[in-house]
Amino acid sequence: MSVAPPDSTQPRDATRGVALDMAMAALDALAELGETIPDEWTYVTALAEAGRARLRAAGGADLTAPLSADRAGAVAAACEEVARIADPHRAVDWLSTFPAVVELVLGASDGGAAVGRGAVVPPGPTSPGTSGR
Repeated sequence: MSVAPPDSTQPRDATRGVALDMAMAALDALAELGETIPDEWTYVTALAEAGRARLRAAGGADLTAPLSADRAGAVAAACEEVARIADPHRAVDWLSTFPAVVELVLGASDGGAAVGRGAVVPPGPTSPGTSGR
């Protein structure tokens, strides 16, 4: 059994909502595949629920907000990668990894403002706002 591909490999409309729908479908496919491991069902179910919550948060409040072609393409590429997964154990691994990838693409940690503007500066002595640490 392998993960079924998402309904579409490219978002029709570049919005946060379309990207979120694609990501949710991919996450559900991972969960379905992972649930085929009898001893892991409870763990897989918990991971899937946590992943859904992370994806909903990453989608943001305005799902009609436009999404750049780069970001939409990145979500589609991650969904395509999920569709290639045939091993249930690998699907379980991806249940925790995939939501983090989508969060990064959608810029959940900063409302989407910083992703795609260039290099990310990790917190440290030269980062803005860390001089007192």
